[in-house]
Amino acid sequence: MRKGLPIFILTASLFCLSSYGQALQPLDVAKAIFDPHVSPDFAGKHATGDYSGRPNGQDFSPETKLSFLPIYQSKEKAVVAMTIADNKGKATDKYLFFTNDSAQWKMYAIATPTLARLHEHRKNEMEAITATELDSLLAIYKQQEYAPFKSKEEFSFILNSLRLKLSPDDSLVAHFYKHEATFKQLLKEVNKTSKSPETETPTLVNTRTPAYSPLLISNVTTGGFLPAKCIDFHIMNDQVGYLYAPHKKYLPDLNPDKVMMLRPLGGGWYLYKVAIYL
Repeated sequence: MRKGLPIFILTASLFCLSSYGQALQPLDVAKAIFDPHVSPDFAGKHATGDYSGRPNGQDFSPETKLSFLPIYQSKEKAVVAMTIADNKGKATDKYLFFTNDSAQWKMYAIATPTLARLHEHRKNEMEAITATELDSLLAIYKQQEYAPFKSKEEFSFILNSLRLKLSPDDSLVAHFYKHEATFKQLLKEVNKTSKSPETETPTLVNTRTPAYSPLLISNVTTGGFLPAKCIDFHIMNDQVGYLYAPHKKYLPDLNPDKVMMLRPLGGGWYLYKVAIYL
């Protein structure tokens, strides 16, 4: 059982604040909707668009731990990140999109990274490969032009990249700060290259070197599905990674079916997640 005020007291308090002219903020609404004792009436009154009031707090087991972080808010739109941790400590992130509808914040969409199940399946398969099986696979793959990997180093790079890509946002942020100096050095090297905003090249700088491999960045690009002025440092080619923007005006808009999340890391750096559809 979670500690804290019962939901009827929490909700009553929130509505009391609202009645005195202090409108519920998106974070308040998110926490109330995903409280395990949320009333259908409250969820329904704060739902619009593609969100119908479900899922809500009644759809999670009592052992599930939820935490919330506001990541964007303007007069008309807001995004709140919700981290869901099960009783084994495994965490996933979803992004709650709100719109200001008649001076009341309503949730209109829940965004989640696409293809995550595919990447999870691939990661699990690679983790199940024994050392003997890996040696056998490498003997075969070395003879193939388009093999998934051709060395133990490449195998480890791909597996660790998948682990990072599937990790919760806080772990992705920690990875950046751990290697911040190397990320900045890579940015300097990228800025020395000739970048065309009109096309997306495979990579502006080779990141599979001993110096840059620990970053687990597969390739660096400009353009494509992110704004041309941004420099994009991808984890396993797309969907998740880090971007650098010389000014906030170049940042992409947030939408549940496009760029769903931007989390500032300081100095023009951001963590990003994008919805990719095949």
